[in-house]
Amino acid sequence: MDALVADLQGQGQSCSAYGCDLTDSAAIEDLIERIEEQHGQIDVLVNCAGILGADAPMFAIESDDWDAVMAVNLKATWQLSTRVAKTMLERDVPGRIINISSSLGGRAQLNRIHYATSKAAVEHLTRNMAMELVTHNIRVNCLAPGWIATPMVSAILDGPDGERWRRSIPMRRAAQPHELAGSLLLLASQASSYMTGSVLRVDGGYAYRGIECGD
Repeated sequence: MDALVADLQGQGQSCSAYGCDLTDSAAIEDLIERIEEQHGQIDVLVNCAGILGADAPMFAIESDDWDAVMAVNLKATWQLSTRVAKTMLERDVPGRIINISSSLGGRAQLNRIHYATSKAAVEHLTRNMAMELVTHNIRVNCLAPGWIATPMVSAILDGPDGERWRRSIPMRRAAQPHELAGSLLLLASQASSYMTGSVLRVDGGYAYRGIECGD
């Protein structure tokens, strides 16, 4: 994170990085205060924190693992969005909130029921928040990526089952991280001024291929 900040600052950008446990409401309060103190108002929030949880069938998922996935993927999104939206309302900011879902928010897949359920919930959370905030000039949309070549995903695609997963993607490859930039800029800018409650899928068609079933 520090290396990214240094790189952006080297390009003449003003930026800062802060650590925060997004499952801790007190830590969220402290985070907002620190950001506002250093940078002023918050115009755009991108909720992108997420964990996969254990790769296991529904009968083998531990209760604690289920709770951890929901705490980070869903509850933290709700908590941070609510706190930032309150700040936007107090400052009369025409804000944008962008929630990051997943292609699994719109399709079923074996052994990831807790992750997929959390991401489907994020999409419905987006729709509900959008309707509550639309009269306050705050737009809420959702970006639902598929396989993105982050270190975590690349480890899966380069593993023993990598070829099988690549064949499951209609475009036959994972996206590079920069391929999300255009969609994020769309949702964060006035180019999407008539969009709220939308779910924008950037997944190479993965959400719409055949649903996997058990044997």
